[in-house]
Amino acid sequence: MAEDASSWQNFYLMAGGAAAALTGLIFVALSLQTRAIMAHRLFKDRAFASIQSLLTQIFISAAVLVPGQPRLAIGLEVELVAAFFVVRTVFAARLISSLDTELRRRPGSRWLVEWITWSAWLAIFVASGIALMTGAPGGYYLLAVSMLYQFGFNVYNAWVLIAEVSESQER
Repeated sequence: MAEDASSWQNFYLMAGGAAAALTGLIFVALSLQTRAIMAHRLFKDRAFASIQSLLTQIFISAAVLVPGQPRLAIGLEVELVAAFFVVRTVFAARLISSLDTELRRRPGSRWLVEWITWSAWLAIFVASGIALMTGAPGGYYLLAVSMLYQFGFNVYNAWVLIAEVSESQER
């Protein structure tokens, strides 16, 4: 029963609704500092990544809620989004490596923690799609964990962006 998408309907209704609400809140927050965010490559990328991440949560929630959709199709949709984020991760790594050393090192080891956290999320996300495609048990559980993980990371990312923009304006 737990491996049937219909038993997950309430979770994905909640996740999609929460992602939509958080996307709106982030747009409002970003609009308050538009000039500072758009003027800095890292801030702009961090803001765009948060919006992309939340929009994909809405997409995944909608995909799971499509009536009668087979697990293979849901798994393929998850893997499509995961592939996007693999490419997105490479882009972000190149962007960060192009920044000056002082900016990358501030504030200490945060970059390493962020990359480890992001990589762990991406691994769980990819595993959920594979489990759904192959019919392995736990696919919806892994997907739920990856979505909750992603919510937490998005809140963290938004907070860091606010802090970074504030710090840059104090200098």
